[in-house]
Amino acid sequence: MSVIRKVGPISTAEQVVALLLDRADHDDIVSVKATMKEARNAAPYLLESDEELTEVVVTVATVRGLFVAFDSRE
Repeated sequence: MSVIRKVGPISTAEQVVALLLDRADHDDIVSVKATMKEARNAAPYLLESDEELTEVVVTVATVRGLFVAFDSRE
């Protein structure tokens, strides 16, 4: 996963997650927990709930051909 410190004025959670998953290779496994944490750190202004952000991670990851590890409850 690429390292993004802070994200500028991006309007949607989809754009933030897409930036975070940009460097993942096809068939990589994406951690929901880690991606959500990175998204919240990179864009602290996001208003999406954890459930909504999980949906965004799943949607963006599957469109990019990535597998999703549902580890947010660990």
